[in-house]
Amino acid sequence: MTNAAPNAEYKGELVKLDAVEQALAGLREQYGTVPNVQTKEGYALCKKGIKELTTYRTSTEKLRKEITKPHRDFIDRVNGYGKDLVEKLQAIEQPLKDAKQHEDERAEREKQQRIAKLRERINVEIWSFLDTAEGLDSTGLAELHDAAVAIDTDGYFDVTSEAEDAKAEVLKRISEQHGQTLEKERLAAEQAEVEAERRRLREEDQRREAERKELEELRRFKAEQEAKRNPPPAPVPQPTPEPEPLPAAAELNEPEWIGVDLAGELETVTISRAEYDQLLADQAKLRALEAMGVDNWSGYSDAMEQLAA
Repeated sequence: MTNAAPNAEYKGELVKLDAVEQALAGLREQYGTVPNVQTKEGYALCKKGIKELTTYRTSTEKLRKEITKPHRDFIDRVNGYGKDLVEKLQAIEQPLKDAKQHEDERAEREKQQRIAKLRERINVEIWSFLDTAEGLDSTGLAELHDAAVAIDTDGYFDVTSEAEDAKAEVLKRISEQHGQTLEKERLAAEQAEVEAERRRLREEDQRREAERKELEELRRFKAEQEAKRNPPPAPVPQPTPEPEPLPAAAELNEPEWIGVDLAGELETVTISRAEYDQLLADQAKLRALEAMGVDNWSGYSDAMEQLAA
């Protein structure tokens, strides 16, 4: 394959270059392998090859410049002419581009301002539902959720998708908060029921204790009244038994009489009126307790044994 021009009109200009290409095969065969320059013959062949190849190279470069010079001049003319035309076209084009850019920037600023206002509407008209939800009970949250469902997102234009996302997120959060609030209210109701039952039991215990104390007081009062109406009978004096004759050895000792003095009369004790009244009250109380079955109490026998000891 040769470097012949693709167009026939350049074929004559490339004849000399074609001759160089035809010589390349012989030159490659002769000098393609570097000889041993340490030998006389190899050194001479290397020197000869450099000289011949240099001649071919410089002459080829000279031919290239001679052939391309007219074309290079034409290219320079075309470049200069084209550059001048481009500059003149740009002088007409640039003001149009500047005007368009100015309008585009103005329109973008207005668009961003419009979007900012629409986003502010989203904050006020949609996201504000979350602020309203704070502190509401389950009923209030259910009503707020219904109101959020009715939010119209058609009038948000450039940010319609943002408004729809905000609405979906608000509905999701209110639903979650509604579920949590329902659970809290359920637990609070259960706790209130427990506290009410505890309070009822305490009041019931207090009522029973009050009734017990009232019943004890009533029994005590009845026993006192009964004791006043029916005082215990005075002890009947027992006849003094005839003393048995004492042994002779005992006649010299002092006589010993239990409960009877030497004159044969009952022995008496002098106590205060308060002590006497207390003895009567204790006696009436004991009788009242026995009348109500205190002697059936499991500890009654132990108490009597302790008293006898």
